[in-house]
Amino acid sequence: MTISENFVDKYSSIQYKNLQSENLEAAKNLLIDSLGNIIASIRTGGNVELNQNMANNLGDNNRMSPLYLGMLIHSLDFDDTHYDALIHTGAITVPAAMYSSFNKKINGEDFLTALVIGVDFAVHLASIEKHLFHKKGFHATSVVGVFSSALIYGYLNKFSKISLVNSIGIAGSFCSGNLSFLENGDNTKIVHPGWASFSGCNAAELVNLGVTGSSNIFEDKNGIYNLYSNINIKDKVFDLSDKNWEINNVSFKPYPICQLSISTIRLASQIVNNLEISGIEKIIIHLPKDSYDIVAKNKLNPRTPYEAKFNIYWSLASFILKKELTVDSFDEVHIKDNAIQDLIKKIEVLDFEHTQTAASIQGKIEIKFKNGEVKTFEEKNSSNSILNSDSILEKFYQNSNLEHDDELVQELLKIEETDDVGTIMRRILNEQIRKY
Repeated sequence: MTISENFVDKYSSIQYKNLQSENLEAAKNLLIDSLGNIIASIRTGGNVELNQNMANNLGDNNRMSPLYLGMLIHSLDFDDTHYDALIHTGAITVPAAMYSSFNKKINGEDFLTALVIGVDFAVHLASIEKHLFHKKGFHATSVVGVFSSALIYGYLNKFSKISLVNSIGIAGSFCSGNLSFLENGDNTKIVHPGWASFSGCNAAELVNLGVTGSSNIFEDKNGIYNLYSNINIKDKVFDLSDKNWEINNVSFKPYPICQLSISTIRLASQIVNNLEISGIEKIIIHLPKDSYDIVAKNKLNPRTPYEAKFNIYWSLASFILKKELTVDSFDEVHIKDNAIQDLIKKIEVLDFEHTQTAASIQGKIEIKFKNGEVKTFEEKNSSNSILNSDSILEKFYQNSNLEHDDELVQELLKIEETDDVGTIMRRILNEQIRKY
């Protein structure tokens, strides 16, 4: 069996009853966090020109489409991250599941199950070797997202195994998304997950029109791994056992910045209230080499609000001075703030080699004071980077401005009991779009 056939053989047979309560809670958390980011993006304008016209101009005239939804989830860079895969899972799974629910009556149990298998598929593809797609300059989220979206759409539309394999094979023709935004300060990254999800759903729909796709899309000489990475996939083995579903390992962001900066900001949150800023001579951030290359190398003052999200100098300076980093922190006024610019001049970033996943490494900050005193602060552990269900729900309330007892919130918390997810999703979107 080929790689895609093996994955399809596993996922096509999975039902709600096969999953554990922690898997389903994780899926519900992913949905709630993603919806909160959708509403926050609509409410704030996403700090970019992200609106219905943008979706239309990209060739998709449906605001309920996976293109539009994926862009909204990802536009604030406040969505989840899977550390080992270094991908954003909600933005490449939730849109496909939502889109499916708009076009067909889908119950809550199947909806959550689809999210579990979609995340698992994407993570397996992206984590077979550390940072394999990033090393070649590709945005891993968009590379694997097209496959997870195709799988989710096919699963929820009751595709046969052969149709699922064809969907995945067709999706392989639509892989895209590079990391050039890191050098140029542009915001193309926000489009990547939506485009992947849009393309994955289209790939699955093409199967119904008689289009076929390669069953060897991952391993043949012109397959994804040969083209998009430097690894020999035939030397790798995917663990397809049911002992662990990767959705359980998704991390939810406490700050709307690049995941690779979060350990530093999380550490700063523990010391900032007792920090005498006027007495600081220098702040030294210790950062893993692969994190340094993305959020610190050749960066001091960001040119755009979006670029600031990938700039650890600005993020730390802003957090120290304002004692918060929210979706409202990133605008033209804030990035040009003179006090922030002055503090940036006192920040130095040192990189170090390591064997761990960069996003999971604990924060370390060294502060030199004008009186000669030097203090070093290190995290004891980094487990609080994975917000629990209560924290995720509180983040949702902050992002959405909805009340705790709002009827929609209560429906989301019991989504597995509904027989028509689409009615809930459509109502959320329509109400928020009308409101803002």
